[in-house]
Amino acid sequence: MSKIKLYRRYILLAGAILLLLGAVAAGISLNSGNPAGKAALETEEEETDEDERELIQIKPTVKARDEDKYTTFQENERLRLEVSQHGKIAVTDKRNNYTWRSNPDKESLADEAVKGHWRKNLESAFYLEYTDIKQAASKLKYGNDTELQGKTTVKKTADGAEITYDLKTIESSFTFVVTLKDDHIEVYIPSDRIVEGENIHIVNLWAFPFLGASRSDAPDGHMFVPSGMGATIEFEQSGSYPFRYSAELYGPDLAISAQSVRYQRDAASDALLPVFGISYGRNALFGIITEGEANARINATPSGLYTSYNWIAPQFVYRQEYFRRTSSFGQGFNVFEDKRLEQDRRIRYYFLQGDKKDINYVGMASIYRSYLMEAKGLQRIKPETNHIPLEVSFFGGDREPSILGSKLVKTTTFDQAREIVEKLNAVGVSELNVTFTGWSTGGYMRYLPKRFPPEKSLGGTDGLARLIEAVHRHGNRIFLDDNYVTAFSGNGFLARGNAIRDSNARVVEDQIGFSGFTFRKATRKYWMKPNLSLEYTMDSLPQYKELGIDGLRHDVIGNLLYSDNNPSNPYTREATADVFEQMLEKTKEELGQARVAHGNAYVLGKADHISALPLSVSYDLLAKQSVPFYPIAIHGLVTYSGQPGNLRDEYNFEMLNSVEYGALPAYLLTYEDPGILKDTYTRYIFSSAYSEWLNTIVEEYKRMDAVLGGLQDSLIVNHRQIADEVFETTYDNGQSVVVNYGDVPYEAGSISVKPKDFALVGREG
Repeated sequence: MSKIKLYRRYILLAGAILLLLGAVAAGISLNSGNPAGKAALETEEEETDEDERELIQIKPTVKARDEDKYTTFQENERLRLEVSQHGKIAVTDKRNNYTWRSNPDKESLADEAVKGHWRKNLESAFYLEYTDIKQAASKLKYGNDTELQGKTTVKKTADGAEITYDLKTIESSFTFVVTLKDDHIEVYIPSDRIVEGENIHIVNLWAFPFLGASRSDAPDGHMFVPSGMGATIEFEQSGSYPFRYSAELYGPDLAISAQSVRYQRDAASDALLPVFGISYGRNALFGIITEGEANARINATPSGLYTSYNWIAPQFVYRQEYFRRTSSFGQGFNVFEDKRLEQDRRIRYYFLQGDKKDINYVGMASIYRSYLMEAKGLQRIKPETNHIPLEVSFFGGDREPSILGSKLVKTTTFDQAREIVEKLNAVGVSELNVTFTGWSTGGYMRYLPKRFPPEKSLGGTDGLARLIEAVHRHGNRIFLDDNYVTAFSGNGFLARGNAIRDSNARVVEDQIGFSGFTFRKATRKYWMKPNLSLEYTMDSLPQYKELGIDGLRHDVIGNLLYSDNNPSNPYTREATADVFEQMLEKTKEELGQARVAHGNAYVLGKADHISALPLSVSYDLLAKQSVPFYPIAIHGLVTYSGQPGNLRDEYNFEMLNSVEYGALPAYLLTYEDPGILKDTYTRYIFSSAYSEWLNTIVEEYKRMDAVLGGLQDSLIVNHRQIADEVFETTYDNGQSVVVNYGDVPYEAGSISVKPKDFALVGREG
C-alpha cells in the first residue's frame, strides 16, 4: 500500500473519530429522559482542551456573543421586568429584591463544568427540537440560540416585550410575548408568529426552560410536579438521580398510533393539572399553563443530569411522533406528524417569597385556587346543612358470556337500592348523594347508542321512579352514571363512521377480555367522535329531565383526553376538551348538577363533584413525596371524594387520607355478593355487598361528619407535618384537623389524638 493511500486512510479514520466526539459533545435530546444524559455530562467533563480545539476546526465558526445587557422594560409596585439584547429575561421581586433569571448569570456559569451543547443550552432563552424533511423524517434534531445562529429582535410593548428569535441555520423564527401583570408575568407564544424553513418541521419548543434553575446547595430546595394530587422532587446534593420526571398532561393521546400497545388506552392520567414549580431558600417560582396545555409535557430535571442545575419547565408539543403503518401485517416506521398543531401557547409565572408555607405547595395551591376563581369562575359552595353527604354508588348489573351471546348479571335492582337508602337514613346517615351505575338497557357496557328505557329486569322505568321518589323524600339527591365517550360492538354502534381514528386514519379500538369465557364475536371497545358525544348528550337530556333526577355523573371525560384524525372532521385534544366542557355545561343547565370522575383540569369550573380523585401516595420513581396540592386548591369550591371505601387497598390508612385532605366518604355497593360478576368486565368489584359494609359505613360516616361537617365551604390555608406520622390541615375559619397515622398517641397542650385517629381543633386550640 502506498504512503499516500495510507495517509488518506489515517485522515478518514481521524475524521470519523472527530465526528463521534462531536456527537458525544452534543449531548442527548431533552426528550429522552434516561440515564444516558448523565453519561453525556460525564463525557463532556472528560474532554480535553485539545479535543475542543479539534472539534472547533471542523464545525462552522459561531461568532462570540456580547455579554448580556439588561434593560428595564416594565415595572409595577411589586415586580420589575428586564430583557437583554439576546432575548433573555430577569424579573425582580421588589418585596425582597430577589431576581429570577431565565438563564444562570455569568458568576454562576463560571462554576459550571458542563461544556458543548448543554453549556449553550444554559445560555439560550429557548430550546428547540425539529426535523429536516429532506433528511430522515423520524430523526429528531435539536438546538439553541447559539447553535442555530439566532438573531434576536426585542421590541418594547405597552406592558412588556415582544422577542423574536430568527434562526439563520434553519431559516425559522418564532416570537415570545412577555407581559408584566400585577403579581405575575405571562409568556405567550402566538402560533401565527411561528415561521418554519422550507424543509423544517418544529416538533417541540421550550420557552425560558432554565427560568428559576438552581443548584442543589440552595437550602430547602425542591421541584413541584403535578403527579396525582401533587408531588415534590427534593434537590439531591450527590446528583444521583438517573433520569428526569416527564409527564404528558392529561395522559397519552390514545389516537396517536403506536407500534404496540404502550398503555391501557383508557387508563386515567397521572398528570391532572397544568402546573409546576421550584422552591428554595425563601423564594419560589410557580407556573400555570393557561393555553395549550392539552399538548404539553411537564419536565423536571434534577442536578447531575445534563447540567449541575435543577430545572423544571413545560415542553410544548407541535408535532406528535407516531408509528406509520406500511402494510396490513403491522410493518412500518416512526415519523413525526406532517401538519403542525396551530395552537397558541401561554404560561403564567408567579413569584413567591416568605416562610415555608408561603413558598411550598401550600402557597402554590393558594395561587392556583385564586386563578381558578378568577379565570374559571369557581365559587364557594353553599352547603344546605352542617352535615357532609355520604357518596353512595349502586351497581345495577353487567353482562357475562353465554351460549347465545351474553346475559345480564343483576347485582342491585332499583327496589333493592331503595331498601338500602331507607336503611342508611334510618340509622342516622342524614345526607346522601346517590349515584346509580349500570342502570340502562342491557346494563353496564350497553350505554351507547341506546340507553333508554332503564333496564327492565332491574325494575324498569317504574322501579327507577320509586327509587328517585324515596331519595327525594328524605331530602337527598340522586344521579345517574352515563358514558357518552365509549361504545361497544354488538350494540348497533357503527365504528367505521362514528369512532375516532388514529394517525393512520384507522379506527381506534381495544378488544375486551373476560375471565373464563369469550364471546363468540370478540367484544370491542371504541371511542366516540367528539361531536357525536355532544349530540347524544343533547338528545338524552330531555328524557333525563323527565325522570326527575338531580344530575348526571359523566364517566370517562374527566379521565382522559384524545384527538380524532377523521379526515372529514378532525379534532385536536384541545377541541375535544371544549366538547367535554359543553357536555357538562348543558347537563348543569338542564338537570342541575354535572359530576365527573378523576378530575383532569379542564372539568374545573364545570363539574360540581369529582369522584375517585387521586389521594394516594405517588408511585413515580422520582416524585416520591406526595403533597395535597389538588385538595388545597379546590376545597370549599368543589366537593370531591377518593376511591370507594370498600375498594381501598389499605382501608384505614386511606380513610385517614380522606380526612386529612377534606374528602367526602364514598362507597360502591351492591345488594348481591359481587362474586357473581367474576365473568364480567366489572370483575374488579370484589367486595361490595351492602350487608357486609352497612355498619362500617355508618361508623365511618359519623366519625368523618363530626370533624368535616362544618368545614365544607372553608378553604384550606395550611397543611403541615407537626410530628412523626402526624399531620395538620388548617382551614380559613380558624379550625384544624389533626390526623395521627402513628401507633402512639399524639399529645400537644390540650390536643390529644389517639393512634390511627383524627380530631378537630377549634379556634381556641
